Amino acid sequence: MALFFFFYIYQIKKQTMFMDELLVIILFFYFCFNTLFNYLIYPSPRILIENLPYLLRQQFLLFLFVFIKNRMVIDKSFTSKVIHYNFIVFVLSLFIGYVFGFGLESYRFSGTSKGMFQGGNPVSILNLIFFTYFILDGALRKKIVPVALTIFNGFVIASKSVFGFIIPIFFALRRRAFSVNKLIFYNAFILIMIFSFSYLTDKAVEAYEARFGLNINKSIAAAEKVGGLYNNSMMNKIASLNFRRYASLNEQMEESFSHFNTFLLGKGLAGQNVFWEKRGEFWFKNSSMDFFDFFFKYGLIGIILFIILLLRDIQPAIKKSITRDKVVIFLFFVYSFFGGHVIDSVTSGSLFYYYLAIIKS
Repeated sequence: MALFFFFYIYQIKKQTMFMDELLVIILFFYFCFNTLFNYLIYPSPRILIENLPYLLRQQFLLFLFVFIKNRMVIDKSFTSKVIHYNFIVFVLSLFIGYVFGFGLESYRFSGTSKGMFQGGNPVSILNLIFFTYFILDGALRKKIVPVALTIFNGFVIASKSVFGFIIPIFFALRRRAFSVNKLIFYNAFILIMIFSFSYLTDKAVEAYEARFGLNINKSIAAAEKVGGLYNNSMMNKIASLNFRRYASLNEQMEESFSHFNTFLLGKGLAGQNVFWEKRGEFWFKNSSMDFFDFFFKYGLIGIILFIILLLRDIQPAIKKSITRDKVVIFLFFVYSFFGGHVIDSVTSGSLFYYYLAIIKS
C-alpha cells in the first residue's frame, strides 16, 4: 500500500495518471471523508481504529486493480503461473490444516476447514475459481489431478459453494459436446447411474449430512431462534439455509432508507459494527453480501463511484475474452453478490481484481 501511495504521488506530479487511477484517488479521499464524518457523529476511537485497516486493505486492492489494468502487459503464461503457484499454496494449506486440525472451527462450526486462511467464504470462492480454471483449460485428462484436488478441497471446506461446480461443468460439457470422448463419457455415466443410483444417492446424502449438515442445522436453528423469515414453514426452511444474509440485508436496507445520511454516505465499517452490536440479534454483524455491505458502509456516493470504477469499459472486454475467463468473472460477481467477502478480502479479492484487470487491459 505504501509503495502504491508513493508511486501515484509521483504519477500525479508527472501528470501521467489514467482516468480510473484518478477515480481510485477520489475514492480514497471519499473513504477518508466518510470516516471523519462518521467520527463526528459518533466520536469514538473505534471509528478510526477499526476503519483504518479496512480502508487501507480495500484501497490496496483498488490500487492493485488499476495498476495491473493500466501499467502491466500480461500474457497467458503469466496468468497460468499466477494460478498454479497460488493453487499449490492453497492446496497445501487446506491439506495440512485438514490432516493436523488447523482451521477446523470455521464460523464456529467444527468439522469444516479453512486451513490457514482467515475466512471461509474467500477459501470457498477461490476453490471454485481454481476448479473452473482447470476444468476449462484444455483437455480434462491433462488436468485431472488439479480438478480432483479441488473436489477434495470442496469436501474439506464443506461449503455450499460446491453447488457452483455445476456452472463450469456445464460449459465443459458444451465444448465439443458430440466428440467421441464426450459420447463415451455420457453413455458410461448414464449406465453407472442406472445400476447404482440408489447406492450413490444414499452415499451422497450421508456425505452431505456429515460434511454440510452441521452448518445447515446451525443456520436453521438460528433462524428458528429469531422466528424465521416467512410464515410458510417450507419457505422458511429453504430461506434458513442462507437466512442470516437475507435477515441482515433487510435490517441494513431499512436503516439506509430511513436515514438520509446513512443512505447518502453510509456508516463506515466501524459504524456498521456498532449498528449490529446495539441490536445484538445475530452472531454475524453484516449480510456478507459485498455490494449491499459496501452500500451500507459508504452509502450511495460510495457505491456509485465503486461500480463506475469496476464496470468502465467491461462489456467490450468481456466480449473479447475466452469462455473460461468469462465464467471466472461471472462466478466472482455472483459469489460476491450473494455470498460476500470477495471484493474486500485480500485472499480472494487479489485474484478477483487481477482477473477483472487482465480482461480489460
